[in-house]
Amino acid sequence: MSRALFRIAAVACIACLFGPPALAGELVVEIKEIYPQDSGRLTVYLFDSEAAWQGKRDALAARRVHPDGSRRQLVRFDGLRAGRYGVVVLHDRDGNGKFDVGPLGIPRDGYGFSNNPFVFKRPGFDKVAFELSAADKQITVQMK
Repeated sequence: MSRALFRIAAVACIACLFGPPALAGELVVEIKEIYPQDSGRLTVYLFDSEAAWQGKRDALAARRVHPDGSRRQLVRFDGLRAGRYGVVVLHDRDGNGKFDVGPLGIPRDGYGFSNNPFVFKRPGFDKVAFELSAADKQITVQMK
């Protein structure tokens, strides 16, 4: 057996031992204190790394929903791998397709983060990151 073929066979055997990363299944994001609860659009972004959080890559996934008239709504992400994630929820209250801020940079639209940190600016990934293990998980995001 040639060395190149031996190396390929060895890598294939090692890959079979470790297999694909475990899937964690479903993440449910409970969004609380939606206001107004009957207008605009909510966008839930799911990030899987610091690079994505900083905008160097796209978010892993995004779900858009319209408020259903209640102050609470559930959004699901299926088929996720176990790992570290962060969530941001933006509420485009007037439905203009933008996240509106005032002249001093104070948000006019609603927002919230996983782990619900107290913030004066966008928090770092470490403040919003949580571990998703090999089981389904639900987190709560409190809108501001």
